[in-house]
Amino acid sequence: MKHLVTTLLLAIGWPFAHAGATEAGDPVRGQAIHLEGRLPDGSRLRARRTDLPDMTGPAAACAQCHRRSGMGDQEGRLRVPPITAASLLAPGRTAAVGRAAPGIEIAGTRTERRPAYTADSFARALRTGVDPAGGVLAPWMPRYALDDAAVADLFAWLERLGPVGGASLRGLVDHTLHLATIVTPDAPAARREAVETTLSAWARQQRFGDVRVALHVWRLTGDAAGWTAQLQQRLAEQPVYAVVSGAGAAQWTPVEAFCEAASLPCVFPLVDAAPAPPPAGRHHALYLSEGLSAEARVAARAVAALGTVPARVQVWFDSDAGHGAAQIFQSALAAGSPDVQLRDLRVQPIAAGQPLGAANELVVAWLPTPQVQALLAPPAALRQADALPAVWLSGQLAPAEALDLAPAWRARVRWASLRSTPERWRATAVTSLQPWLRTLGLDPLQATPLQGEVYAAAYFFTDALQRSRGAWSVEHVLERLEAGVNNRAAAGTYLRLSLGQGQRVAAQVGQIQGWAPPDHRTLVPMSPVLNANR
Repeated sequence: MKHLVTTLLLAIGWPFAHAGATEAGDPVRGQAIHLEGRLPDGSRLRARRTDLPDMTGPAAACAQCHRRSGMGDQEGRLRVPPITAASLLAPGRTAAVGRAAPGIEIAGTRTERRPAYTADSFARALRTGVDPAGGVLAPWMPRYALDDAAVADLFAWLERLGPVGGASLRGLVDHTLHLATIVTPDAPAARREAVETTLSAWARQQRFGDVRVALHVWRLTGDAAGWTAQLQQRLAEQPVYAVVSGAGAAQWTPVEAFCEAASLPCVFPLVDAAPAPPPAGRHHALYLSEGLSAEARVAARAVAALGTVPARVQVWFDSDAGHGAAQIFQSALAAGSPDVQLRDLRVQPIAAGQPLGAANELVVAWLPTPQVQALLAPPAALRQADALPAVWLSGQLAPAEALDLAPAWRARVRWASLRSTPERWRATAVTSLQPWLRTLGLDPLQATPLQGEVYAAAYFFTDALQRSRGAWSVEHVLERLEAGVNNRAAAGTYLRLSLGQGQRVAAQVGQIQGWAPPDHRTLVPMSPVLNANR
């Protein structure tokens, strides 16, 4: 990636001449065809395929396969070529086929010997599947019965589509890539410390060829209603390319709304959970997990898989977030599941010493560590384990390592969690997080799961830029994140992280965990890995 700024400047794909064009198209209408499958008259685009049913609307849009960036995609040896200006409006050339990694040879190549597309040859390719050299396009490329005006619109849009760089790339100035991280006033101190210290150390050392990184910490103040104005001012004063990591708590919606409005990637902040998706959908904001909502779905699926159905399930909570998780848990249970009773401890508190339930009952508690510790304290803890109800807790609100429970309770308590067990996390950290911290000049022996989450954000963001090979358009880097976030070492804090096309929450599985008998000192999986998605 030597001399990356020069590469970025040369990668700008427009303007090009309308070679052979008979009329000027409207790129705005062309963008709607590309992204939404919507024709200029408002009707749905139709894609015809020889061996499969027709597709219409968004399913037929160019972006479905060629992606929003126009940079194409690849799965194994199946290659979808770019349709950017730099690709279409230049002669065909040899292109890589097959995935590549450092030290591994490219699986193969494909040579496209064809002249540059003109508006006329582009129209023929769309309608008949024949390229400018007379070759037949791949069978998975649909055919489109577009009129001349629609073809002209789409061609006008693609002429403007492509990698952008240099002065056109917001946040890249004088060989410096400006990035931000956002810290809200309600962020827990441990999150703020992990993000600011670890990410600042990463930024000081990170290089992309001859491009250095400058990190700007945007600390917000006051009520959430004023955060948008603060962020707009910060972005105006110092344009940045993306927001990497960040520290917040339950309230992150204003930050996400700002990032979406500004077309600013916001990559894996440390927050309680991903906010509810906005009505228009989520595109630029990526999250590690949905938090309690995902835990609730995991718990519900685990209850449905129990061999012995509990006589009753009590679901306790003492916050709005806990109430939301309780409702998701209740609605996610399959028909014919046990009786479920929700209890808001803010309204119906449990008296000290009160029995929590019978041995054939299950308590699912969306409660933080102090409340759990108080509820499971003596005298209830003095009872025999076989006289106590089973209790399932939130791995996020009341993690096992934060509780000090009597032996009887240690045999009866389980956790619904999206994260690795402590032993698995420590084993992964030895080979991934700790060496990374050492290169940053930080103490690897003091590594924490919070630093592991910062590592995931920095690692996957760095990987996406490197995989983009100088094509740093925001859309393309988001697509590289979708392709690159998977169950690699950087995912070690969580059981598994993965993204697919259009997905924006990476932790998609969870499990029930508990202390292993007979001593109940080591946390181990008590269920298979379960789907945490909606």
